[in-house]
Amino acid sequence: MDWTDIYASRQNRSVLRGTVVGVEEVPLESQKVPCLVLGPEIKGIIPLQESGVEPGPTNGATRGRMLTLIGQEIPFIVIGIDRENNLYVASRSEAVKKLSSQVWSQLQEGIEKEAVVRRHIRGVNSQGKTINIGAVVEMDGVEAFLPVQEISHGWVEDLEVLPLGEKVRVKIIKLDREKQKITVSLKALQPDPWPECARKYAKNGVYIGTVTGVAEYGVFVALEPGVNCLCRHPKAGKLSRGDKVAVVLLSVSPAERKMSGAVSRIVRKSVLGAV
Repeated sequence: MDWTDIYASRQNRSVLRGTVVGVEEVPLESQKVPCLVLGPEIKGIIPLQESGVEPGPTNGATRGRMLTLIGQEIPFIVIGIDRENNLYVASRSEAVKKLSSQVWSQLQEGIEKEAVVRRHIRGVNSQGKTINIGAVVEMDGVEAFLPVQEISHGWVEDLEVLPLGEKVRVKIIKLDREKQKITVSLKALQPDPWPECARKYAKNGVYIGTVTGVAEYGVFVALEPGVNCLCRHPKAGKLSRGDKVAVVLLSVSPAERKMSGAVSRIVRKSVLGAV
């Protein structure tokens, strides 16, 4: 990208793409405004009100939300040029609005799209514990919700399995044009391992698995990618994510995509530490 591209975007409202390299406060209209910084070839700034980032309850929260975009490539339209300071001002919001108006007419349930992971969504349950809700992904300027249960056929312990800025292939599973809300799935594009489980795993059988999560109500053990068994907490000792364990299956229900079991012994402790 060079100054020719930047002037063309300013004159024709063409959409450019650039990488967010930082966040800084910039004096604009007699006050300091938090801005996304674009680069590295030519410096550009996107003020908070043009960034598409929802302001948080505090300045620190707002800055934290802006920081999640560092390293990500985003679309923008140039809205101002300052050649004296070798700087341009851009709007991500305007670019997203332009792109989404073109894209919505082409969207429908069942189609596949390439998307970029923009941010993770977490919440707090009634016990005050942080829980994973899902992620927001962007498809050609249109945002969609990826529920945590649609990321994988198995238990997802950490949303970091989807790094911010990563490109993923998703399937649209729900589309509400009136409310302009989209729900997508990664799982729908992955092979479903459950139909084979009735043949491969038997009640009272003992199998090796890997601990993928530890919750208040039990321990999740992956017998293979996408196939998790919910086990009771062991009577002695604590399990950590990554531990290799032997599991006795107490029930196998492929139709419900559920297995329950009990950890009979620890085969190998993980070096990841406690969950």
